[in-house]
Amino acid sequence: MPRGPQLARDHPCSTAFLDETGAIAHDRFFAVGLLKVAEPAPLLRAVQKWRDRRHWYNEIKFSAITRDSLSSYLEVVDTAMTATTSNYFCFVADRQKADPVQRFGSHWEAYTKLAEQLVVATVKPPELITVLADNYSTPDEVLFEQALRANVNRRLRRLAVVSVCRLDSRSADGLQIADLLTSAIALEFRINAGLAKATSPKATLAAHVRQHLGAGSCLGGWRTTEHSVAIYGAEPTERQPSLTSTSTSA
Repeated sequence: MPRGPQLARDHPCSTAFLDETGAIAHDRFFAVGLLKVAEPAPLLRAVQKWRDRRHWYNEIKFSAITRDSLSSYLEVVDTAMTATTSNYFCFVADRQKADPVQRFGSHWEAYTKLAEQLVVATVKPPELITVLADNYSTPDEVLFEQALRANVNRRLRRLAVVSVCRLDSRSADGLQIADLLTSAIALEFRINAGLAKATSPKATLAAHVRQHLGAGSCLGGWRTTEHSVAIYGAEPTERQPSLTSTSTSA
């Protein structure tokens, strides 16, 4: 049989780790973050070496940061952010100002739409991407993986997302790093709203994450060529990106 077109051996491919913070069903602030790496092995090896050096085999989780564990969390952020070239995209929703749940009808549909927008924003032609997502609870009839893959490929009019797989974050260090970054970004918004302390160990870690990303503050939206934080419902400006590479938005 004749063989169809083949991709080059060095065709650009990436892996994206997708995670969320906050409960979109009831929390004021909800954020979805995506950490993309062209090659995940350097990131995962670096984190594993850090674990072995620190004898730290618990889940890396923002909510577990205390004054005693802060130095370890600062170190793992340094390790992850310098291990390999990466792109980080984040969507923050302030439900008192613009509520994606109200717009899309359910919290799982809102999560799917925000995730879709992030993936569309980060995929560069002709890149192929695999998405590993935190295991987000949905009804049986909600097929998040299939919907995310189909919607992104439809919007980009090509095969862009090869596969989407949901995992327990305890099984994937990449998801745990994505949780750390996304929770750190969201905390600045919670502090600004008076919902969290600006002097806590978590606030120190959040400032450290922003320093690594090159952002003094993300409250008004922020972007560079490598990273971006957008506020759901805000009009795009020079600082506040649209988080989309197409004319269709979430």
